[in-house]
Amino acid sequence: MVFFDNRKLFTSAEVCHACGISKTSLFRLEECGFLKPYHVNPDTGYRYYDLQNITSIGQFQKMQAIGLSKKEIVELYYERVDSSEFLAAQRQKLNMMQRFLDGYEKHHSHTQNQSGSFITLPPISCYCENIAASSPEDAAKLDYLTHEKCVEAGYKMLGSEPLFGIFEERNAWEKCEGAKIKYTLCIPVIPDPEPDPKIRFFPETRGFSMIGFGEYSSVKKFEKVFWKEVDKRNLSPSSSVRMIMHIGAYSGAHYKTACYCYEYFLPMS
Repeated sequence: MVFFDNRKLFTSAEVCHACGISKTSLFRLEECGFLKPYHVNPDTGYRYYDLQNITSIGQFQKMQAIGLSKKEIVELYYERVDSSEFLAAQRQKLNMMQRFLDGYEKHHSHTQNQSGSFITLPPISCYCENIAASSPEDAAKLDYLTHEKCVEAGYKMLGSEPLFGIFEERNAWEKCEGAKIKYTLCIPVIPDPEPDPKIRFFPETRGFSMIGFGEYSSVKKFEKVFWKEVDKRNLSPSSSVRMIMHIGAYSGAHYKTACYCYEYFLPMS
């Protein structure tokens, strides 16, 4: 999805600063076929990048952080692999790791592991802005603009973690018919030592999670299912729900709307 033609473009130096990489690493992403600049000046050869370029580097960093090779990342990102074969291989690795950790935990702490949809999110620092949107589609556009502003202001992106919104109300999108819904957009960044009112720290948090897929029109239905499951389990939240955007319109120009992936996470007391 392209929101508009007059998008902001960033130099290679700005991209390197935002993503925490060197120019050599940036150009190697081009050489391996992963990254294509939004524009290359034919006279000077200078490269210019848009926000989708920057967020795609975050996707690369995320996949690199879980141990995928550069070749695997390129093939996976551009969907050149057999998804069933890839998932089977990675699930096998994941299951081996899970069994090891379960045994290790029981041996050292003598406690039962929680399973299913209960997960723990790592501690994280975020650039935060208050947003008012009339729909999930509108929110995506506003998130994009805010993300651009964050990069332009010189913040260093933590590409291995997705951005998320914090919603104070249950079934927020259902209630926003004819009005705007307010939420806090949180963009993961590498914090600077200097205090910054725009930066908020979130400690390690455990909670209940459900993952949804599909275009933004499916969010309202998914939201209902999520809260129904929360009530069914009689869960007691410790703070407001987060809507985590793993794959959205801003994540890469090649992503189809039916392939968007989002997660609802409810911190637990």
